[in-house]
Amino acid sequence: MPSDRQLKELGQFLKVRRAEVTPTEVGLPAAGVRRTPGLRREEVALLAGVGVSWYTWIEQGRAENVSAEVLSAISRVLNLDDTQRQYVWRLAGLGSSHTASSPPPDAESLQPFVDNWLPNPAYIADRVWNVVVANSAARELMALDCGSGNVMEDFFLNAQARNRYPHWDQDAATLVARFRAHAANHPGDPLLAAAVDRLLSRSKQFSALWNAQEVQEDSCGIDLLEHPRAGELSLRRTTLDFTPRLGLRLTVFLPVPGTRAEQALRLLTLTHGLTGSAA
Repeated sequence: MPSDRQLKELGQFLKVRRAEVTPTEVGLPAAGVRRTPGLRREEVALLAGVGVSWYTWIEQGRAENVSAEVLSAISRVLNLDDTQRQYVWRLAGLGSSHTASSPPPDAESLQPFVDNWLPNPAYIADRVWNVVVANSAARELMALDCGSGNVMEDFFLNAQARNRYPHWDQDAATLVARFRAHAANHPGDPLLAAAVDRLLSRSKQFSALWNAQEVQEDSCGIDLLEHPRAGELSLRRTTLDFTPRLGLRLTVFLPVPGTRAEQALRLLTLTHGLTGSAA
């Protein structure tokens, strides 16, 4: 059964997506200027074949038993992509992968799994994106030793970590969309809810992006980071579930072929003596 918070998130997400769809996109006539952008609730309900009252309840976060059939119809009308569809399914409690509370992981035993990737940066984070363990290349490149140790908080609240991203504004939108998609894998998790609330209260930029209700695939992508001495590095990020029961995930950065990143990482390793775990 989805929590009240999940249902409210589901409703808000659908409301934002509804505002992005124009009448002409779904075959309706464009009848003059509308007070609000996008489709009306009545139009979504009609096109999806559901009652107006039921759809209104869904957007208001009051519908506790939304069926897969109804969500499929609404997703079709709102032109949701695969990632967005999976996101609403999880919020509705249909096919989520909740992670139970577990003892803190043993960082020492996990250290070899990241050190073996050197000179490539690698780290393991928990489901709240606290860095549990990182190799020395990741610590140096992401400025992990000068922040809180949480990827999201450092990105938004730590100036030194923030400076490692030359396209910070663009990366911020992507990171929040990834984090939202990831959070839906752990519905009702109090630690994740607390982390989101903390960022909402401390960062106006995070708050604006979180309220934009965007979701994005989180398993891989291209990141551009900048180190004060090594310069800009174009890296392919890959994130894998390390131990689903604990909610741990391994993230590895590999040089993008044809760029100077491979040489820069090796130079960074030699210059700073990054041969193992941080002291």
